[in-house]
Amino acid sequence: MARDQIASAQISKLSEAIVDRFLEAYGDFDSYLLYYSFKSEVHTHKLIEVLYGLKKTVYLPVVIGDKLKLGYYEGAGSLSDGAFGIQEPVECTEVKHIDIAVIPGVAFSKGFHRVGYGKGYYDRLLGSACYGKKVGFAFECQLYETIDYDSHDIPVDVLVTENKIYRRNS
Repeated sequence: MARDQIASAQISKLSEAIVDRFLEAYGDFDSYLLYYSFKSEVHTHKLIEVLYGLKKTVYLPVVIGDKLKLGYYEGAGSLSDGAFGIQEPVECTEVKHIDIAVIPGVAFSKGFHRVGYGKGYYDRLLGSACYGKKVGFAFECQLYETIDYDSHDIPVDVLVTENKIYRRNS
């Protein structure tokens, strides 16, 4: 993976730029689905805390078998080690609508398709619920002209990188 070649100090710096860019453009919404980053993913821990501190509704994924369910983020004490060693809420909740869904990816195309880790968790989740904008977080090195994707893969509406915000159909 291209992002695995980035030094961890650089990942932190680039992640901060991505989070700042995202907050400037999308920080005024009420509800967010975020992911709790791990390894070389764009870091989201600060973003989770900032939005929670602003009294926004923040959901994080919970892996249950081969599905993602959602739980409220209610501070660091509301999380425990979940599947794959990723922090996730202890309890799940039913969700009717989320304004902004922030989605991780291994790679993204300039056509807004994404490649994840290959299990289809996010595609199933996004296909079964009501989300406003779907936003991908990526480092510029994760963007490709084209990538292979399946017909069931759900593209994002927006890509936020350290350099700019890419919007589909704009």
